[in-house]
Amino acid sequence: AVVSTQSTGRTKIKELEMLKTAHSRMKKQLNEKTGELEHCQKRLEVIEDEVYSLRKRVEDLKKELTQREDEVDMRNNQVRKLQRTTDELSEHNDTLQTQLNTLETRLRQRTDAMFNPAQRRQLTSAADVSGDDTDDE
Repeated sequence: AVVSTQSTGRTKIKELEMLKTAHSRMKKQLNEKTGELEHCQKRLEVIEDEVYSLRKRVEDLKKELTQREDEVDMRNNQVRKLQRTTDELSEHNDTLQTQLNTLETRLRQRTDAMFNPAQRRQLTSAADVSGDDTDDE
């Protein structure tokens, strides 16, 4: 009975030593995994900060893009307005050029008539018919 008790005691001691060894290994693994977890958590914080910064940058760029698009729209509107004004002024210039050409032609005809008595009579009679009260002399 004593031998069996001693044998049981030795078995229990061996089991206890094996359990202590296993516990020590598991504690070491737990410490390693805890260290890895802390490292991953720190890395996650860094990544989250980067994501926040990038999102803020994207928002800033969106605002800037909207401002630039508004500016482009405003410039395009100015260009269209200037083009309309240019077109209107060009038409007005053409009208004035036509009027100038007509007046120059009339002036030439009257100047020629002053030196050509036959044309002078025609102009005078045409002026009388049209009601033109100009004095050719």
